[in-house]
Amino acid sequence: MEQSKGIKIVFLMCLGIFLCMIDTTIMNIALPVIQADVSASLEKMSWILNVYTMSIAVLAIPLGRVADIFGKAKLYIIGLIIFGIGSALCALANTGDFLIFSRFIQSIGAAILFPTSMVIGVSAVPVAKRHVALGILGVTQGLSAAIGPVIGGVITQNLGWRWVFLVNLPICIIGIILCFIMLIIKNEERVVAKIDWTGLVLSSLAIFFFTLALVKGNTWGWLSNFAWMCYIISVISFILFILVERKVTSPMINLQLFKDRTFVGASIVVILSNLFLIGVTVLLPTFLTKIQHRTEIEAAFLVTPISAMIFLVSPFGSLIMKKLGKVRVILVGFIVMSVAYYCLQMIGADSTNKEIIIPCMILGVGYGLVVGPITILTASTFEGELLTASQSVVSMLRQIGIVLAVAIFVSGLTHNLSINKENVYHYAEEKVHELHIDKAEQEQILTVTKEKIQNKELESNIEKKQGTDLIGISQQQKESIITEKVNDALNEVPVQYREIKRLEITNQVTKAVEEKIEGIKKEMDTFSDDISHYAEKEMAKSFTDLYKVSVPIILLCSLVAFMFRNRKFKVGKRKSLNVK
Repeated sequence: MEQSKGIKIVFLMCLGIFLCMIDTTIMNIALPVIQADVSASLEKMSWILNVYTMSIAVLAIPLGRVADIFGKAKLYIIGLIIFGIGSALCALANTGDFLIFSRFIQSIGAAILFPTSMVIGVSAVPVAKRHVALGILGVTQGLSAAIGPVIGGVITQNLGWRWVFLVNLPICIIGIILCFIMLIIKNEERVVAKIDWTGLVLSSLAIFFFTLALVKGNTWGWLSNFAWMCYIISVISFILFILVERKVTSPMINLQLFKDRTFVGASIVVILSNLFLIGVTVLLPTFLTKIQHRTEIEAAFLVTPISAMIFLVSPFGSLIMKKLGKVRVILVGFIVMSVAYYCLQMIGADSTNKEIIIPCMILGVGYGLVVGPITILTASTFEGELLTASQSVVSMLRQIGIVLAVAIFVSGLTHNLSINKENVYHYAEEKVHELHIDKAEQEQILTVTKEKIQNKELESNIEKKQGTDLIGISQQQKESIITEKVNDALNEVPVQYREIKRLEITNQVTKAVEEKIEGIKKEMDTFSDDISHYAEKEMAKSFTDLYKVSVPIILLCSLVAFMFRNRKFKVGKRKSLNVK
């Protein structure tokens, strides 16, 4: 009976994880609609996305500690209330600034929900059944973040973007009601300790300035003065935090946690696995919409197989881990992810649905193999304060992985696009000299082509609709050329025959000029198709080269699996003694 109640509590905790994880990605598809509706700049839209992830990363550890002191069940309910209020404010937002503020409120709730969900869920079942709870909670984490774009796209298309946030309200209300029914709230176990305010400030500063550098580095420049300021403040704050935590009586994070090599390895894998998952879920939809010209909904559904395979594979993490061992499962998971990236490097503008779906399925399998065992390894041997601390740290690291992925892959894409635009222009310079037009007209074409490349407007055809306007031959100029050539021809005809021959010569000249113009038009069409095709290929390479470069990096990262060999149980099952 107790075990059945424990599993029910685990599923109740899945609500909290589902809410905070799905809102990391659910609004991505709706961004263009939101931007138009609230008249927000690109800078503000960036902050609407990033304030949520950054705030969770900064607040997860302090709020996890607060949950220990004031009661996890109470704080979980407060988290649902804050998240619901933040979601309602987001739905009511009419300006970019107000939406940023609302997302910050929402993120406070999410920073409470994630670590407390994990701790309450894991603590609700006996240690012998803990792997079941961790498996369920782990699946919810990976699945909810991965299906966010699909759900967001469907809701935005059918109900409008405000419902992306409004759908959270009934879930929050149901969660609050069930908490009062199922959780022990009045007499729950709490840690007797003071809040480590110094540790709170230092940890918040270290994480905030590190994530700020990641978010704004591409805009500021990674070696700019602002970036260096963030790096220095983050490093100094981190060092001071470690020194303070080693001496304070009630630390924000018990550093004993990091004496467990398995936890340290799992923490690294949390960052790496999310980095390579988000590297696809962020860039691939953009590739599908901008390069393959698919709709946002089509793009979202083509990426859905990632979610499906995570859902199918990750629940079996503990079973596979028992059969093959931690090292082999995590090693294989990263290798499978590298195979997915290898397949993704070969896609192009004409790739079929099958060629997109198969790598997505492979990636989902690889991530599922990693995230299942890792969810268990980050919590399976801890209790009390160490369990809360472990989940707060993991929550923070997960968000760091997401921010890091966006920073690395978006920066890499920006760099590749800049280089490949230059390649397109140089290719156009070579090809334009093959056209049978004078140098001035060639320069005119190059100017138009360069403008379109820089303005990202290079479509399947370069202004075919303008026809000969590209080379400066209007109808009036055409008639002027014909008149000039007719007069030149008539000058060679005796004066008495000129009027008789005028019509014949005019017809001949007109036909010759039109044939020449038609020939130039065909050359222009061929040139246009050639440059457009080359540009399409180069723009596609901007995306796929990132996956190509990532393959050996993922394989190198897979070596972290060997950290899980010969585990030593030094701090396992260590409980907090000062509880009431």
